[in-house]
Amino acid sequence: MAQEESQSNVRALSDFGKTEADQWKRWDAEFKSADAARAKFVKRASKTVDKYVGTNDNNDMFATNTFHSDINTVKAMMFGKLPEITFTRTNMDFNDDAARVAGMMLQRMLSADIGTPNDQYSESLKQNLLDRLTAGLGVSRVRYEFNETQEEVAAVYDIRSGMQIAEAQQVDAITDERAPLDYVHWRDVKWSPCRTWAESRWVAFRTMLTYDQLVARFGKEIADDMDLTEVRNRSNDEEGDSEEASEIGLQHRDAFMRGEVWEIWDKVARKVVWWANGIDKVLDTRDDPLELTGFFPCPEPMAANVTTSAYMPTPDYIYAEDLYLEVDRLETRIALITEAVKVVGVYDKSSTEIKRMMSEATENDLIPVDNWAAFSEQGGIRGVVDWMPIDDISNVLSKLIARRDDVLNRLAQATGMADIMRGGSSAGGAVTATERSLESRYASVKIQALQDEFAKYATDLIRLRAEVIAKHFSPETIVEQSNMEHSPDQQLIGPAIELIKKNANLVWRINVKPESVAMVDYAQLKEERTAYMTALATFMQSSAPLVQQDPKAAPALMEMLKWGLAGFKGSSEIEGVLDQAINAMQAEEQKGGQGQQQPPSDAQLKMQMEQGRQEYEMKKLEITQQFEREKWQYESQKIQTEGQISGQQTQMEAQGDLQKEQAQFQFNMDEERNETTEFIKRETARRRLNPPNSSGT
Repeated sequence: MAQEESQSNVRALSDFGKTEADQWKRWDAEFKSADAARAKFVKRASKTVDKYVGTNDNNDMFATNTFHSDINTVKAMMFGKLPEITFTRTNMDFNDDAARVAGMMLQRMLSADIGTPNDQYSESLKQNLLDRLTAGLGVSRVRYEFNETQEEVAAVYDIRSGMQIAEAQQVDAITDERAPLDYVHWRDVKWSPCRTWAESRWVAFRTMLTYDQLVARFGKEIADDMDLTEVRNRSNDEEGDSEEASEIGLQHRDAFMRGEVWEIWDKVARKVVWWANGIDKVLDTRDDPLELTGFFPCPEPMAANVTTSAYMPTPDYIYAEDLYLEVDRLETRIALITEAVKVVGVYDKSSTEIKRMMSEATENDLIPVDNWAAFSEQGGIRGVVDWMPIDDISNVLSKLIARRDDVLNRLAQATGMADIMRGGSSAGGAVTATERSLESRYASVKIQALQDEFAKYATDLIRLRAEVIAKHFSPETIVEQSNMEHSPDQQLIGPAIELIKKNANLVWRINVKPESVAMVDYAQLKEERTAYMTALATFMQSSAPLVQQDPKAAPALMEMLKWGLAGFKGSSEIEGVLDQAINAMQAEEQKGGQGQQQPPSDAQLKMQMEQGRQEYEMKKLEITQQFEREKWQYESQKIQTEGQISGQQTQMEAQGDLQKEQAQFQFNMDEERNETTEFIKRETARRRLNPPNSSGT
């Protein structure tokens, strides 16, 4: 009571103070208010999950678990195949290629892991759907992760002087960016008490961390102060753990002791706070890490049966709980009475022949009676044997079965399973085709609300992942993960990246239709398309004469056809084709209209002739000028060529005279050499004929 009074006296956040201890007290008070608001939901959700998994607290009760069968049927209809992610431009502008390529890039990135062992999107949707159908609350959240490595940046030098401007250094580089989805159990999420989700001031997610994880995240000092507890995963209510519950397998103990840490996203302050019970200060506080438009890292949860008085789910099972329990009680009685329906009776102990008749007699066999007269006086077999009144028991059993069937019918009507699966008529006898068609349509309307809710949630999850990619992924990562470098639109990668990075809200619309995850009704799909093709053929036959009389009516008729097509599911692709056809018709009409203009007047003809004459004179002048320019170029080239020829001749004559002088000089040199040789020969011969005397004179 003292705690409640202290909370009621709080008027503003400033009343808690700004120290870490004051902030811890603030969140402690917030959590106590949230726990009080969600206590009834937790109890109901636990009861519903117990019913689904078949936990029978009363061993004497015969449980058929019709609820489990109903949930599995709806789940199969809601999630019949892997989801498909489709990005489309908001206004279907065919000339906006940058938006088209940007949508393709995001679609490739977000669809890459669907159907793979790492498919977090499909698994999260499947688990959220099961939580929505059972506990009444389905939640998933988005995160941003990356790996950080050290890269070496080379030194920078001035090209002219060769001096070093910046030294080589190690820098942190972000690699392998991711935007994963995390499934959140319905017990591990809290929010501020509110009437609608838009009024929620904060949302918190619980994480159970081991000692090593606490040390790595918050440090050894905080990890040593944390109260580590034994983690027990159980299907029933958290309150009232008992050894008996543990023995029958309702609890599953983890091998590691863990500490409970709450990650709180405060939308008012736009901060994220990590809080743990038992420690007198908050563990950590950080500014908005994702910078999302709606701040919260999760879309609005899939919540069952919420009202505008309080945003708190109520499981669907609660509204039909009495009928489910009535079915179990009737099944228990039917089972017990069925065991009693057997051929038993009593007989006169002195008439031992009766016992022998039941135990020893075979076909066509007679049992002797010692005293037939006395046996006859007692009335024979009827006088000594009295059977259990099986007829009375059978009548009771029949009434119980009829009562059970009536309850099952009312249960099917209350949950919608009769119309969804069987399309059964409430009246007996034959069912006409019109009644069956109406029942089928009514069934599709009932399941459509759930499909639309599921589709909206799946769309919101993809929107969050796309926003994380747009705000935090580097352009290199986007190009690499989308694998657009080898696409025909490679030249548009730059504008598409610029569009993604500059426009945080994205200019295209993201659609995940209910049919993209629900089980496909191929018969209904075929019927719808056949009906459309029949209507299209009728429309074309009716409009053909009008188009022949007035071709200008074709675009208007195509617009009418497009309007009719919009009523059929899956028509968005054909609408784009029709848009192109309409644009082509309008362009052809405009072109044809321009070609069928009225003949010009006399004044227009004179003006056109004058314009033609002026154009002829200008063309003639242009040709004359062109001829003069070419003539001048020819004369210039001729003069230049003659000069080159004259110079070459002069050069050749000079070279000839030089060669002549060189030849004459060589001839004179040869003559002089020959004369010298002859003189030497004559002098040598003379000396041989007249040798000198011994005195050397």
